[in-house]
Order: sequence, then structure tokens, then C-alpha cells
Amino acid sequence: MKQTLSAAEWRERCARRIRELDRQISESEAQTVAQDVYDFERTRAMLPEEAADFVAEQMSQAEPPRFERRSKERTEAAPLMRSILRYLTEPKPKNAS
Repeated sequence: MKQTLSAAEWRERCARRIRELDRQISESEAQTVAQDVYDFERTRAMLPEEAADFVAEQMSQAEPPRFERRSKERTEAAPLMRSILRYLTEPKPKNAS
């Protein structure tokens, strides 16, 4: 039997996995990315850890694929994985060692 997670539990587990995959991402950035991942039907249908792994694998490709919505309805406010793309394209501060 498949376990049903609340939206908050799903996003929390996804954010935790995102931080495991990228130790440099802040907790708030991971939560924002997890929200974006949750907003997409395709990744929301996965377990949160699998969704984080899937997105990380897809984004590591030389030319990341476009994420498409499965439903036909799309509003102007539909998220476009903005936080993930912003995170991937903005320069990261160098840690002082």
C-alpha cells in the first residue's frame, strides 16, 4: 500500500534530499526548490527523494530538458522551475577555507 504524504511532509523530505545532494544550498533555497518540484505533477507523483534525485540528474545534463506540465491548463502564474534555474545559473559564493 502506497503511503500518502501531506504536501508539507512531501516538501520537507524533498528539501532534505536536496540538501543531501548539494551541501552548499541553504535550507531556505532547498525549501523553495522543493516547492517548485512539488508544483509539477510529474515530480509530485514520485516519492520526494526520487523527485529530488530525478531533477538533480536531469539538471546535471549538458542541456537540461524542458519540464512540461501534463495537464492542458496553464495559468500565467504557473511556476517554471524558477528557483531551480536561478540556483543553477547564479554564481555561488566561494567558501572561505
